[in-house]
Amino acid sequence: MTRLLITALAFGALLVGCSSSGTTLTGTTWEWTASTTKTPAGQSVVPDPQDYTILFKTDQTFSAKADCNQVSGTWESTSDNNLTLTLGPSTLAACGPDSLSDLFVAGLGKVSLYVIEEDKLVLTLTDEGTMTFK
Repeated sequence: MTRLLITALAFGALLVGCSSSGTTLTGTTWEWTASTTKTPAGQSVVPDPQDYTILFKTDQTFSAKADCNQVSGTWESTSDNNLTLTLGPSTLAACGPDSLSDLFVAGLGKVSLYVIEEDKLVLTLTDEGTMTFK
């Protein structure tokens, strides 16, 4: 009985250690707030984060809002925070000249790693850029 209790407590501590804020990847609608790029080096702030969101579902699917378009797909992660998104069906409306829809969707297709820090989700892209969500 004692060994079982110790194992359960250790497992619980491990789960808490993965996200100090208590926020998890799934069940939260994440709003895209900023990006960084390595080549060319730069940072940008997303003017309307509520127009660029992603929701990771527990059934390994996701739904995203890319300005005036909807995107869906599947996701897979490993214990070392590797993350792969497979883009699925998407609407193809023309969102307007200031839209970041294409950039947002392209970024989702390059995700390789995720970290949750203080209620922020940071996705690392294969080209060494990042997308930050709140």
